[in-house]
This record gives sequence, structure tokens and C-alpha cells, in this order.
Amino acid sequence: MIKRAMLVLLYFAALPRACRITLWRPCGACIYLTSLMIALAGLTVRAEQTKSQCWDCLQRLAMELPAVNAQEDPTYEQGLTSASVLPALSQCSLDDGDSPVLQQIIEIFTDALVEGGGAAYVREHLEQMPQVSMDDRAKLTYGAALSLSFTRRHLIDHNCRILLKSHIVAGASREWILRMIQLGRESDAR
Repeated sequence: MIKRAMLVLLYFAALPRACRITLWRPCGACIYLTSLMIALAGLTVRAEQTKSQCWDCLQRLAMELPAVNAQEDPTYEQGLTSASVLPALSQCSLDDGDSPVLQQIIEIFTDALVEGGGAAYVREHLEQMPQVSMDDRAKLTYGAALSLSFTRRHLIDHNCRILLKSHIVAGASREWILRMIQLGRESDAR
């Protein structure tokens, strides 16, 4: 859709001046509004892509957990309501639980995606984090150069894996975690 709009604008620009003036008067406002709406739609989609939880990804990660938890504790599951679990699952990339450094790195990648800073933005901000080793900085910068969104998704998956494992260690079953993921998926669908 954006390509079509650009083609229309390029076609319009290529017309002789007299034709452009004649055409612009009746439809100039329409073209302007259409271009503005396309630009705003692109920004909205990009912002939503960086914020929404990938429930299928979370379910895939949960399936990597043991089917039967040797440490399973039914009282753990009964003691937690879905309202206390879903916020962390729906935004596990923003949860400050076990890995605040990982959270900061994910935030840098998110900002680089939203602001369009690319690998240079990531490198610049990672240099300000002394707790990240030079080797890890080089790997993260290389990942950012290859694909910001793929590397960000990998970091989020790693963080979500930590969150899911913490539930298993505390006594949850994989079945219960999958139920929580399904509830989260349903709440996002509303």
C-alpha cells in the first residue's frame, strides 16, 4: 500500500506543471491526507510490533520445559492467581525480575528499532554499560548489524525462558504455565 502511494506521488510529480495545478486543486487535500494516514499507520504498526507479546513464542519456550516437574507443588499454583502471573508473562521482556542487565540490553535494542539508530546506536549504548563484557558487546553489536529485530527477539526469548524456569523451580507444572499462556493469549485477543 505504501509503494502504491509513493508511485501515485511520483506520477503526480512527473506531470507537467499546468496539469499538476489543475489536478491539485480538487484532490490535493486528499493526497495530502492519504499520505499522512499512510505514514501514521506505518508508525502505529511499528510501535505495536515492538510491544506485543508473541504468545506462540512463549508457548514454544514452555514446551522446552520438562513435561513432568519433579519439584511440582500444587500449593504454588493455587497460591498464584492468573492476575498475578499474566502481567509478567505478557511483558516478560520488560520484567525486572532475575536479569536487570538483560532488561537494559533489550531496552537498547527496542529503542534502536523505534528510533532507527541501528547497530551504531546499540554499540554506543552498550559501551556505557561496564557490566557487559567486551566480547558480549561485540556479539550484540554484530547481531544488531545483521538484524535488530531478530537479535531483540532472541534476547526476549532468553529472558522469557528465565522467567518460565523460575516458575518451574518454584513448583509449577508445564501444564499450568501453558494454561497461563492461553489465558494471556485470550486476554490480548479481546
